[in-house]
Amino acid sequence: MLHVFLLGNLYKIFLRLTNNTDLVKNKFSRKLILFLSLVFFIINFIFAISCKNIDSPFNLNSEQNDSNFSINSPEDKIEDEELFYKFKNSQKEKNPLSNLNIRQAIFFAIDRERIVQELFGDNNKVLNSFFNETSYFKKSSWSKYSYNPQKAKELLSMAGYDADNPLFLTIGAINNSPSRTKIENIIRENFNDVGIELWIVNKPPNEWYGSILKKGNFELGIWSLYTFGSGELINYLNSLKIPVNETEENKNCSNFYWYKNENIDLMLDKIAKTENIDELKTYTDEIQEKISEDAIILPLFSRMFVVAHKKEINNIQVSTIDGNFFKNIENWTLNETKNDQSHSVIIGMSSEPNTLNPFFEENTSMNYINSLMVNGLWELDENAIYQPALVDEDASQLSENEFLNVKKIKLRENIFWENGDPITSDDVKATVNAILEDKSILKFKDDYEKIEKIEIINNKEFEVYFKENIRDWKKLFLYIFPKKDLDQNNLSNLYENYIVSSGPYKFKEWEKGQHISLTLNANHKISHPFFNEIEIIFNNEENLLIESLEKGDIDILSLPVDLKLIEEIKANKKLNLILKESNLWEHVAICMKTEE
Repeated sequence: MLHVFLLGNLYKIFLRLTNNTDLVKNKFSRKLILFLSLVFFIINFIFAISCKNIDSPFNLNSEQNDSNFSINSPEDKIEDEELFYKFKNSQKEKNPLSNLNIRQAIFFAIDRERIVQELFGDNNKVLNSFFNETSYFKKSSWSKYSYNPQKAKELLSMAGYDADNPLFLTIGAINNSPSRTKIENIIRENFNDVGIELWIVNKPPNEWYGSILKKGNFELGIWSLYTFGSGELINYLNSLKIPVNETEENKNCSNFYWYKNENIDLMLDKIAKTENIDELKTYTDEIQEKISEDAIILPLFSRMFVVAHKKEINNIQVSTIDGNFFKNIENWTLNETKNDQSHSVIIGMSSEPNTLNPFFEENTSMNYINSLMVNGLWELDENAIYQPALVDEDASQLSENEFLNVKKIKLRENIFWENGDPITSDDVKATVNAILEDKSILKFKDDYEKIEKIEIINNKEFEVYFKENIRDWKKLFLYIFPKKDLDQNNLSNLYENYIVSSGPYKFKEWEKGQHISLTLNANHKISHPFFNEIEIIFNNEENLLIESLEKGDIDILSLPVDLKLIEEIKANKKLNLILKESNLWEHVAICMKTEE
């Protein structure tokens, strides 16, 4: 920089002298101009020679260009994008993230406790597993990556980087998430302390997922993963699930890390072939340990479900699956009650479903409402294990014959539709056939088409013949409808404004834009809830719902995860607050795709 300063000023003096005609005519001035010309030439020559020998990030054409350069001080951040990429492109290593020391240094450098504290206060905690605190599959494999900048510096030094020779990396996420932007800025500060310069590259959701993640065009990324059970790990970690391998037959390729490990693939294959929960636990434990050692994924925290309710209502539980607080409604009670009274409860919801037909909409409010009215043969518990609902599990025989994929199933005896008709094998067969015949139904379509036939044994027993093995086959029987409804209509024309009940409540009234009312189903014999009536009020203005809750006009309400609102509800003596970790969790990802 001193060379440039001197050269520039001498050049300015030279121009002024040569442009002054009076000075040029003077003999002394002509000698001075000649002298300055000589000096200008010598300095210019020396500067040109020196530029060829300087290992500078700006000397991009130099054959000696490498990463041995320094920034003024470790506290400095490069704020100019073009300058950042000039430094980054001058690094020797095209694939620095292939170095395990660098990946582990990144994990030690991130202050996850600070991230959680700034986003949630004391209402959440750092996640050290692929699964939340209540999951049977939880294993704290990432607890070794506590915030340790000194350890990060040591690992970076082993890889050849430090404050004087920093590593340049990029991080990205969707551009409409304030929480992820906050996470990125904290990470950038953390990295600056250990000798990593980080540039944030956020994109619109469609571009981020379609052009960036699926094509492996990132170094570090932040997004959320859903691990309801061990099965989801197959799509995230199997080497066959790298997006470039996606075909009509090989779908759901979400290994955006471009991670390849033969041992992991073998364990994922074992997961796909067993339903034994203890075996699944063994495999998921081994996978979590290996992925944490390889430093590919760094869990940050579980997303949270927040539910507020009046204190006089007892025993409300929130599902980690989807935040549904109706799951154990049969156990709800009031503090002070009389047995001869009819009790009702008012629920607030900000989202109103368009239909009650579960095959034509994925909507949280619809799922909550339908869970009160619709039973399947099985239902999923918090560990993604199928528990019997309408089936007599002890009497069901699941064939292990690899050449004949047949499942023999027996229904319970005391199960009825809301009109008192028994639920039979014919209803199950009619439901599956209706799904297969209706081309507009896409939900699980590929798996339904793997059913070859259903043979009725009697009213309560039947056999399902599959064309090939399906690990998660029970998901195809989570919704069952009456045969007489399906004989008269296509499934796509049913249950838009009303749905027939096999559950503890039945439909009463739906005033669109206002509310849905449900009443007890007297022909449901499996459970006996305390509340006779449920009214669900819709209002897309969440603030108005919150006001109604605080006034006492609403009994239960799901809330947004807002730190200020959470503290406000905690201070309200009339309300209880439930905070529940979900199966959806935020993480920092490292892409292992190599640059050619």
